[in-house]
Amino acid sequence: MAKIILVLDALGLDAADQVVYRGLIDGPAAVEELGARVRLTPRQVRHSLRVLESAGLVSRKPGRREVYLAAAPEIALEALILEKEAELSRARATARQYAESHQRALGSRHPTELVEIVVGRDAVAQRTDQLQRGARREVRVFDRPPYVHDPSVPNHVELEALGRGVAYRAVYDRASLEVDGWWQGHYEPIAAAGEQSRVMSGVPMKMVVADDRLAIVPLRITSSVIESCAIVHPSELLDALSALFETLWRLGLPLPPTDQNPENAPTPFEARLVALLTAGLGDEAISRQVGLSHRTLQRRVRELMTRLGAQTRFQAGMQAAFRGWARPPAPEEKETRP
Repeated sequence: MAKIILVLDALGLDAADQVVYRGLIDGPAAVEELGARVRLTPRQVRHSLRVLESAGLVSRKPGRREVYLAAAPEIALEALILEKEAELSRARATARQYAESHQRALGSRHPTELVEIVVGRDAVAQRTDQLQRGARREVRVFDRPPYVHDPSVPNHVELEALGRGVAYRAVYDRASLEVDGWWQGHYEPIAAAGEQSRVMSGVPMKMVVADDRLAIVPLRITSSVIESCAIVHPSELLDALSALFETLWRLGLPLPPTDQNPENAPTPFEARLVALLTAGLGDEAISRQVGLSHRTLQRRVRELMTRLGAQTRFQAGMQAAFRGWARPPAPEEKETRP
C-alpha cells in the first residue's frame, strides 16, 4: 500500500483516508482486518472511516459486527468531484467580483498608489511569479543580464503559462546570447513551448507586463539578487511601458523557432548559427554557445557560406535574410496581439 500513488488530495482526503478507501475497494473488512491490510493502527483506521463515511465513500454493513464496505468509486467519487467543481465555480465567481471591485478602486486611487514598491529578494520573486501565473492572455518581457537565477534553466513558471495557452513575447538583449548555456538551456525549451522571441542591442531594462494590467520593473539589481522592484498599475506609465515594448519588438530581429525543419530550410544547427551571427556575436561567444572549438566553428561557418553561395559573412547574412532564415520585421508590418 505504501507504493499507491495518492491523487485524491483535492477531494479533501489525506494519505491515510485514501489508503483506507483503497483497502476497502479490495473487499469489505472489519477495523482490525482493514488495519492489517493497509498497515495502519485501529485508531488511524477508525478516524479515516469517520471521514470517508461523512463523505459518502464508505458505509457500515448491517449487523452486530463492525464491518465496512466501499461505495462504488464511479458513483461516490464522481459526486465528490462534481461538488468540488461547484465550489471552484463559486470561488471563481467571487474572485471576479473582487477583481471588479479592485478595478473600480484603482480608478479612484491617488497617483502615489499607482506604483507599488516591493523590497526584498523573496518578495520580488513571489510577486514576479504571481504576475505571470495570474496572466490570462499575454505576457511581454524585456530580458537582459545579469541573471540572479541559473540562465541555463528555462523559466518553469513561463512553461506552465504557455501550457495553459498564455502567449509570451520576449525581447532579449544581445548580451543574453553570450551567457554560457543560455541558448540551449533557456531559449530552446522556451521557444519549443511557443514563446515568440526577438533580440536587439540595448534593451534598457528587465520588465514583465501581464495582460496590459500590471508591469513589474526591477529597481535595484546586483549580479546575484534583485533587491527591489516597482509594480505599475493601470496608468499612463503602464501605457508608456507597453508602447516601449511594442516599439522595441518591431525593431528586434526575430529569433528562429526551434521545431521547424522543412525542406530547403536550415538545419537546427544552421538556424542557431545564423541567429547568433546576425545578432552580432563574435566567434568566441558563438563557440561557447554551440560547444565547438574556434577552428571547428570557422569550418562550419565556411560550409554555411558555401551553401548560401556567399563570399563574405555579410553576404551570408543577406542571403539568410532573403531565404527567410533570418527575417527582420518590415517597418510597416502590423503586430497582432492575441
